[in-house]
Amino acid sequence: MKPDEIDRILAQPADRALPPGAGRDAKKRVERAILNDLHPVRPLAPAWVFAVVFAALFAVVSVGVASILGMHGIRVLTPGQRFLIFPTLLAAAGFAAVGCTREMRPAAGSRLGALTLILSASVFTGLFSIIFHGYSTQNFVPEGVRCLVIGLGVSISAGLVIIYILRRGCVMDWSMAGLAVGALSGLTGLGMLELDCPNLKAIHVLTWHVTVLVGSGLLGYTGGWIADYFGRVES
Repeated sequence: MKPDEIDRILAQPADRALPPGAGRDAKKRVERAILNDLHPVRPLAPAWVFAVVFAALFAVVSVGVASILGMHGIRVLTPGQRFLIFPTLLAAAGFAAVGCTREMRPAAGSRLGALTLILSASVFTGLFSIIFHGYSTQNFVPEGVRCLVIGLGVSISAGLVIIYILRRGCVMDWSMAGLAVGALSGLTGLGMLELDCPNLKAIHVLTWHVTVLVGSGLLGYTGGWIADYFGRVES
């Protein structure tokens, strides 16, 4: 619901209750009746607190699930590959965490969801194509479907937790908020796969691992758009 819609809804009963020509005393009585029902609400925590929470969620979920499945991926990576992949993941996740935080407050700053998703997909596509080699399609689909299913499962689970936290704020546009959530949850799934998956063939990582990131972003946007649509219908 947009601010102008809220103003319109509030103005309608006021116009009915106070017809043109109503006296000053009548207006004051209405004001007192409204103000008596108003109670202060607990303010949101500072934006940096939520950014830290979202970034911590990324780390805990990706590392936790990979620990359960087995840290097979990080063991086969060279030190140079680890140095390039994981700091980049952390930077992207931090950027995405700020994007999610901004969706909780109106006019909190430029939206970062779409930018995060596009930059992350582009950066990791380029990075993986440089540091990984091998384009054999042997067992391409069976190995890839496993990563896709697990990666999206982790992303969706993380996304649901992020949405639960976002609802503590005032989200004005769930489609864009869903895009930000999808970017962060997709990076969570991608991070888990880089820790867990021992398949270092470029064609596998570029196709299936990056698809988890992009697919999560699209799922988040679609889910948010559906929520906005039904919200408009109900109002």
